Amino acid sequence: MSERLLVQVQGMTCEGCERRLATAVRRVEGVRDATADHTTGVLDVQLASGADREAVTARVAEAGYTVTATEVRS
Repeated sequence: MSERLLVQVQGMTCEGCERRLATAVRRVEGVRDATADHTTGVLDVQLASGADREAVTARVAEAGYTVTATEVRS
């Protein structure tokens, strides 16, 4: 089973930011896929069951962006 993590991100301003952030998050263990949208400020992450959500938000910060909210969907 997998879950979806929606992350509200501050600081994305262009399509380059979207690619940079999605690529960085895809490297986190347990992340199946990630897409980002700078117009809405949302990072949509597909996680394997038991994946570490905090590792995802930490990677967002490492990439230079700010997490303002998260929401988990099954």
